[in-house]
Amino acid sequence: MNPKISILMSAYNAESFIASAIKSVLDQSFKDFECVIVNDGSTDGTDKIIEQFRKSDPRIHVIHNEKNIGLTRSLNMGLSHCLGDYIARLDADDVCANDRLEMQYKLMESTKDIALCGSSAWYLDENDKKIGEKNLPTDYVDIKKKLLFNNQFVHSSLFIRKNVLDKEGFYNESFKASQDYELILRIASKYRVENISKHLVGWRVEENSLSWSSKRQEWDAIHARWWGITKYSYPKLVGLFHIILRIGWLCLPQKMKMKRYAH
Repeated sequence: MNPKISILMSAYNAESFIASAIKSVLDQSFKDFECVIVNDGSTDGTDKIIEQFRKSDPRIHVIHNEKNIGLTRSLNMGLSHCLGDYIARLDADDVCANDRLEMQYKLMESTKDIALCGSSAWYLDENDKKIGEKNLPTDYVDIKKKLLFNNQFVHSSLFIRKNVLDKEGFYNESFKASQDYELILRIASKYRVENISKHLVGWRVEENSLSWSSKRQEWDAIHARWWGITKYSYPKLVGLFHIILRIGWLCLPQKMKMKRYAH
């Protein structure tokens, strides 16, 4: 029988943190899952670390890209191999609380009209130290109201019905970064989405982490907002205001922006 949940990861030169990420998956209280990992042409020791875990747990499935093709295409490749009713995302440098899958699965099973759920998160530094927290709105109306201002979900906390992805499409490959934001805007325009208030993931925010390594992340987030108001029927004036605001934010130095997340 197919697993209830497919945990989807993509890894590129992630040897520093991927063991922690995989271990947090294997330590889940909910056991009926598979873990699909796309090794996106890594040139460090990422493949050896993944292989060690794969040999010890048959729930881990690995796809090896001969060369690096980027996160968005790798995630879509992984999605095409996922067999679960739900997709749980996790970046290779983040970690899950051990009850993450259990809590999200129970919510989605008990509330059938929710298409996607996420959670609040801890901010982690490169030494796994908690340096802050990201608390997010839980109610759909509140989330949708704030969604053009900023992404109201942590990518590594996303838990999505696979049949919704099959119907609405996977990640949009024109987005090299902020692909999660575009997907969330697309799904939230048609379906109910929610967050769980509990901190179910640890989100890495050191300067070289996936979410902080380039300006592309922020430019594509602006692009996603534009699509929100031109394709997905979000309010245009509000969207244009936030696009202008984010262009100003883009000009700030990275270290200054990161101070916002540590307290």
